[in-house]
Amino acid sequence: MPASIERCINCFRETIEVPCQYCGWMPGHPTKPPYIPVGTVLNDCYRIGRVLGHGGFGITYLAWDTHLDLPIAIKEYFPRILATRVGDTLSLSVYPGEKRTWFEDSLHSFQEEARILARFQRHPAIVGVYSFFRANNTCYMVMEYIAGITLKSYLRHHKEVLSYRSSYKVMSPIMDALQSVHAVGLLHRDVSPHNIYITQQKQVKLLDFGAARFFAEEHNEDLSVILKPGYAPPEQYQAQGNQGPWTDVYGLAATFYHCLTGGPPPDAIERTQVETLVMPSSQDVEIPPTAEYALLKGLALDIADRFQDIESFRQALPRPEHVEAQSELFQPSPGFSNQNFNLRPPSTTVKLKTNFISTWVIRIILIIAVPAILILTFFS
Repeated sequence: MPASIERCINCFRETIEVPCQYCGWMPGHPTKPPYIPVGTVLNDCYRIGRVLGHGGFGITYLAWDTHLDLPIAIKEYFPRILATRVGDTLSLSVYPGEKRTWFEDSLHSFQEEARILARFQRHPAIVGVYSFFRANNTCYMVMEYIAGITLKSYLRHHKEVLSYRSSYKVMSPIMDALQSVHAVGLLHRDVSPHNIYITQQKQVKLLDFGAARFFAEEHNEDLSVILKPGYAPPEQYQAQGNQGPWTDVYGLAATFYHCLTGGPPPDAIERTQVETLVMPSSQDVEIPPTAEYALLKGLALDIADRFQDIESFRQALPRPEHVEAQSELFQPSPGFSNQNFNLRPPSTTVKLKTNFISTWVIRIILIIAVPAILILTFFS
C-alpha cells in the first residue's frame, strides 16, 4: 500500500517523508524562544507553523486554517522592549510600570491598524487582513499568506543591483500602497527591502505595518519603533519627532537607493554629523539626472527640504518609458553635492555650466585672435 500523504506541520506542504523534504522539519524539533511552538492551535482553528518573519513589534507565523483548510499568516503583537515570553508559555509577560501603559496603548493601536488594513483586502499591493483576535495577553492579526520572497532576499540571491527601470517597476506598487494608507491617516514607518514582498506571480506587496501608527496630534506619545538604520529619517530618532507622509518618503527613497546601488544610504544620524551619502551616478549607476535629483531630495535630512508626500516624489521621478536611451542622460549630474541638497534642478545646472564653458571659449578666441589681427595689420 502506498504511504499516506500528510502535511508537514511546519510548512504545511503535503509530504510522505520524515524529515520533510521541503523544510527539513521532523517531530521533536524544538522551537526557539520566544516563538510559539510549532503545532500550537490558536483560537481553536489556527495551527501555528514556521516563523515567516519578526521585527521589533511582532512575529509573523505561517499557519493553517483548520476550518477553511488553507494556509494563512498570523502576526502576533509582541513588542520585545515591553514584554517577554517565559519558557513554553503562550501568554506574554508585560514589564511593569510605564512600559505596561505603553504596551496597552500600542496594543490598542495594533487592533486599530488591523481594522484599517482590513479595508484594503482588494488592494493589489497590500497584504489582506481578514480578522484579529485577543488571546494570551496579546493580539493576533489573521492575514492572507502569499508565497514569495522579500525584496531583501531577492537582491541578495538574484542580483546585487537593479536597473533604474526595474527599480521603478518594484517601487511603483509600493507608492500606490503608501498613498492609499496615508489617505486614511496611517503611516508605515518601516519601508525597507525587508518589508517589500515579491510573490511567485511577480506581484509586489507591502508588508508589516507593525511600526504603523496614526499621525494625529493625540498620538504623539505613541511608542517609538525599533528602527532599521539607513532607512529611517532623523525625525524617527526623536521622541517627539514630526512624523508624517514625508517619513515614508525617506524610507521609500532609501529603498530605491538600495535597489540601484546594492546597499542602503548611511544612517541618518551619522549623516547629520558628517554627510557621507554617495550619489548613485558616482557609483557608475545609470540613472537619469532628474531621477537622481528626486532621489536625493527624498533623502533630505531636513523635512522642509524633502518631498512632503508620495505623489510629489512620484511626479519627480521620470517614468522609465519616457527616458530616452541616450548615454548623456546617464552622466553624473553637475551641481549635486553631498553637502547640500538644496539645489536647482539638474537641467538648470547644466545650462549654467554650458554658459560658463561658452564664456571661456570666447575669451580664448579673443586672446588668440586680437594679437594675430594686430600683427597682420602691423606687417601689411
